[in-house]
Amino acid sequence: MIVEEQQALQSRIARVFHELGYRNLTPIRSFRELLALTHYSPEPFEQFDLMLINGELIAAAGVDPVRFFQGNPQIRHAVIHDVRRGQAQAEAIYATRRRQLFMLRIPDRQALGSVLEHLDG
Repeated sequence: MIVEEQQALQSRIARVFHELGYRNLTPIRSFRELLALTHYSPEPFEQFDLMLINGELIAAAGVDPVRFFQGNPQIRHAVIHDVRRGQAQAEAIYATRRRQLFMLRIPDRQALGSVLEHLDG
């Protein structure tokens, strides 16, 4: 799932995922749409292996990203991309044996490839 309001950036991220071999993507344009899909869905047991979200959407909603992730068991792993707060290399900001939340600066091929390799490994 790619949560990004900027269409051009969403397309660029989808292209990176396709290059890395991931095809089944769900594009989401707003935090409200994300809530509808994860909190108010008619399919409450639908699972998402990975959510990539723009940190600005979470900040604008006034939501703590770790608490949001912890409260959404249908999202297995998540990556927040945030130009201001993220690092060049993805860093885990929450992790259990089964679920991980990462933050990175830019969702480019190198950074996402590293995260996906870690999750697949």
